[in-house]
Amino acid sequence: MRRFAKVGAAILLLAAAGAAGLWGTEFLLARTATESESPAREPQATRVTVAAPERREVSDSVSAVGTIHPTRAIELRPLAAGRVTEVFVDSGARVEEGQPILALDARAARAAVARAEATRDAARQELHRVRELSAENVAAQARLEEAEAAAARAEAELEAARAALEDRRLKAPFAGTLGIVAVDRGGYVDPTTRIAALDDLSAVEVSFALPEERYARISPGQTIRLHSAVYPDRVFTGEIVVRAASVDPATRSFEVRARLDNPGRRLVGGMFAEVEVVLGSGRALTIPEEAVVSEGAATYVFTVEDDTARRTEIETGSSLGPRTEVTRGLREGARVVVTGWDSLSDGAAVSVAASPTDEVAN
Repeated sequence: MRRFAKVGAAILLLAAAGAAGLWGTEFLLARTATESESPAREPQATRVTVAAPERREVSDSVSAVGTIHPTRAIELRPLAAGRVTEVFVDSGARVEEGQPILALDARAARAAVARAEATRDAARQELHRVRELSAENVAAQARLEEAEAAAARAEAELEAARAALEDRRLKAPFAGTLGIVAVDRGGYVDPTTRIAALDDLSAVEVSFALPEERYARISPGQTIRLHSAVYPDRVFTGEIVVRAASVDPATRSFEVRARLDNPGRRLVGGMFAEVEVVLGSGRALTIPEEAVVSEGAATYVFTVEDDTARRTEIETGSSLGPRTEVTRGLREGARVVVTGWDSLSDGAAVSVAASPTDEVAN
């Protein structure tokens, strides 16, 4: 009897365990089915700020780097050899046209002039005497012609002697600014000796090269703007005076020269300059510069449509400080992502901040 009781208890335990296992399996299956039927969690939207393109006044221009040259610049050298007896100027001085720079020992030259004057006077007297005799038919015509030739030679020799004397004094051929004067009183110089540089800085020229595709759009009279690192806060203006007659086949570029007034003589020869040639002006569509994305040859922005980011290919033009001209790819009224674009991809969900000062997830 006791044996049958144990068997019955075992059967009841097995039945209870089976029932519990069946209930647990049904519970797990039901829970899995419920979770599978629940909607997937949507990805979090990226917070961005946007701006609309604006039309602004834009100058169509081309930029280049160039070198500044004085309008006139020479190296002063003496016209004769000799010892320097006087230096009339200091290094860096401004001189006027015809102002003496230095003088050479001129004693021999003055003696040559005196001798030539005496010879000329004697030749004149002889010519006068022969003419009187010829008028009385005493002197032959040949003798008269010889006297006239001698008088002419004497005049020419006197002019040459005077020129040689004048060459003993070096003068400024035009008004300008001297460089370093490289001679002193008592030194010996000859026509190969460099005395000083003389630059006319009342106006300057800037030379620069442009690519051949710009050749047809460049002509004398066009305005240029010049920037120099020496004067970072100043903009100098001038105009083109000459365009090269041909394109250099080696560089596929052509040279341009422009002239600028130089008040205060601030610009000097040899300075490096950034040159902008103004080709025209007009109103163009612009966007904030920080909205533009460049990857290799591709340039694009992200625009927002129905809270979705759209990658939009664009073409850009001139840079206007904090803004950039857009020549193709955008329409007025578009919403362009300014900040937050570095976390975006085409088709990504976005949340537009109320203002650029709102927090942006980057």
